[in-house]
Amino acid sequence: MYRPILNLAIGFTISAVLTYGLVHLIGSGLRGTGSKIAACVVLLACMAIDSGRFGLRTPMLRRQTPRDHFTRFGPARGAFLWGLDTGLVLTTFRVTSLTWAALGVTLFGLVPWWAGLCYALGFTLPSMVMVAIVPGSKDQDTKAEPMWVMEWLMDREKAVRTYAFFLLSLTFAGVLATVFLG
Repeated sequence: MYRPILNLAIGFTISAVLTYGLVHLIGSGLRGTGSKIAACVVLLACMAIDSGRFGLRTPMLRRQTPRDHFTRFGPARGAFLWGLDTGLVLTTFRVTSLTWAALGVTLFGLVPWWAGLCYALGFTLPSMVMVAIVPGSKDQDTKAEPMWVMEWLMDREKAVRTYAFFLLSLTFAGVLATVFLG
């Protein structure tokens, strides 16, 4: 029962750490006096997108990880592959621009390469908790996901966007303060 979610977490973590590590490595040549200002520009752009005032949408590939991974490879390997795909950070749907902001501050060296581990934990730990506490389907013929969970989460999308905007604003203010205060 718990093996698929653990495999998803492992796959997600591997991809996230590799993605953030690669972005950090690519950005090693961009660091210097202007890197904090460039990070501020990225954060400001993310704030503009997430504010909802300009009709902009979070940049992303509008695709979903193929569900046939589970039927083709079984629940354990399918979950691992799903985790590898979603852990790549930019390959599937995103509700906010927080992931872009996180990659931006990583690119410009304001956070270490292992920020990908923090990103992975932020996704996988709540996912594992949800799997542990949400009751499984009583209908054995269909392995349907409990729809009330998805509806509950979707009802909170506006709150998540508001919270994300607050986090982006706080991060922007912090980076901007380091620009002026040294």
